[in-house]
Amino acid sequence: MSRSTPDPEVLFVGGTGRSGSTLLAGLIGDLPGAVDAGEIRFLWQRGLLERRLCACGVRVPECPFWSAVLTRAYPRGLPDPDAVHAALTRRTRLRRVPVWLWRAAPPDPGLLGQILPSLYAAIAATAGARVVVDNSKLPTYAALLATVLPAPPRVVHLVRDPRAAAYSWMHVTRLPDGGPALVMEQRGVLRSALLWTVWNGVLEALWRGRPGYLRVTYEGLADDPAAVVAGIAAHAGLTTPPQARPPSALSHAVAGNPHRLQRRRVIIRRDDRWRRGLGRPAGLAVSLLALPLLRRYGYPVRPPR
Repeated sequence: MSRSTPDPEVLFVGGTGRSGSTLLAGLIGDLPGAVDAGEIRFLWQRGLLERRLCACGVRVPECPFWSAVLTRAYPRGLPDPDAVHAALTRRTRLRRVPVWLWRAAPPDPGLLGQILPSLYAAIAATAGARVVVDNSKLPTYAALLATVLPAPPRVVHLVRDPRAAAYSWMHVTRLPDGGPALVMEQRGVLRSALLWTVWNGVLEALWRGRPGYLRVTYEGLADDPAAVVAGIAAHAGLTTPPQARPPSALSHAVAGNPHRLQRRRVIIRRDDRWRRGLGRPAGLAVSLLALPLLRRYGYPVRPPR
């Protein structure tokens, strides 16, 4: 695409799944000058290869928004989605974390260095936005974006009590997006707790101390969404209306929680069912595995019942 198009800012929502990131990204994407594009790292796999639904209800390859984005980004032809997905997988595996943390120079992004900048610029241009909200969450993908984009993304680090996240991962959630799976991925409490500790710890290690880093909590978002969104808006240089409301505009978020496919407004409130439903042994196991970060993020080791 033409490089006369101004380079957008990318606001990256990082953290772990089942933390309210789809809701948060939608709230930010409703702000003037911003667009919620969903989990952009999954565009190639879930959007183009598996042909899942865009949040607008149309399969991604037929969605007018994404068709316009891809035509603008790649006027000479769409890159091979299989090759892009494979390259993303190789460079963002969690076992490559030491490479991102300790190498003096970032790894060579290969073909992704040419493919990704055009994609983000095209998303912004097609939406008429200055800030692209990317809800990809994975810390190594944020690190990759910092090496290929003209300016590193601003990171909003979203944290939720790991016991609440573990309880959510245990439950069956229908996935009506037309993909090969009928339900969202489930994880046991031990794997959920380990990934919570690793993902949050790595994201913080990579970004804490940078000017573009801001940490917020699911609990704060649920209790006072207006205050959290206003803080993020100030962080990203966006204007915010007096009150934050559930996302209302037609979205083209790719991948993410199936709530993105809903057309009705949702009530924003804290989900604390885990306090009764998780069980004491499972809660204790999660607390022990997440202990290195539990108190750092302000969560009690023994939460009140």
